[in-house]
Amino acid sequence: MKRISCKVASVSPILDDIFNVELQPQESQSFVAGQYLQIVMAEDDKRPFSLASSPEQSDVLELHIGAPEGNPYARQVIDKLKKSGEVEVEMPFGNAGFDEASQRPILIMVGGTGFSYAKSIIEHLVDTEQDREIYLYWGGRNLGGLYLHELAYQWEELDQVKFVPVLEQAMPQWTGKKGLVHEAVLEDFPDMSGLEVYIAGRFEMADVARTAFTKQGLPIEQLHGDAYEFI
Repeated sequence: MKRISCKVASVSPILDDIFNVELQPQESQSFVAGQYLQIVMAEDDKRPFSLASSPEQSDVLELHIGAPEGNPYARQVIDKLKKSGEVEVEMPFGNAGFDEASQRPILIMVGGTGFSYAKSIIEHLVDTEQDREIYLYWGGRNLGGLYLHELAYQWEELDQVKFVPVLEQAMPQWTGKKGLVHEAVLEDFPDMSGLEVYIAGRFEMADVARTAFTKQGLPIEQLHGDAYEFI
């Protein structure tokens, strides 16, 4: 881990409460797809965010920050980035990065801005031309909340990616998966023993998924998620 100074290249809204942030480090940084950085607000206040960019695009560090009204933790970061031309970050962090040694099919399950974690891994696989089978399950209240679903559908054109959006509050005309995202995974994979699984989202989701997926045959060493460092 090291501390670096970054130019704030852009802070642009994707939705009203989700922002795409691009930081330009003084020099390219090495990290593993799926790791995260910490934005230094103060010496005793460092706030973690998943890297959305792949290691092959390390001259620009991309973040997706959900900052709704009433969430000062993230709003303060967005305000700082908008006002500052530069920001200090520490990186890389995380033990849930992409496992290059495994050749199993990949299942990535995310909720909300956990999509940034998926984006880093998938774009790394594309950038390095790894022909791996990838299943992406992204859960949200509605399709609009899956803020870059158009990009996920574009990945399906590569043939190696299957994108499965799962909506908790679907419109009547919605013909896709409905309900909780981990339940959609369980329905589609009655035997999970042959998968490499990556998870990013709320701790509650990660906790429930760990219990359910291991009961469905997933070895614990094939389950990756930064949440498991804390729960």
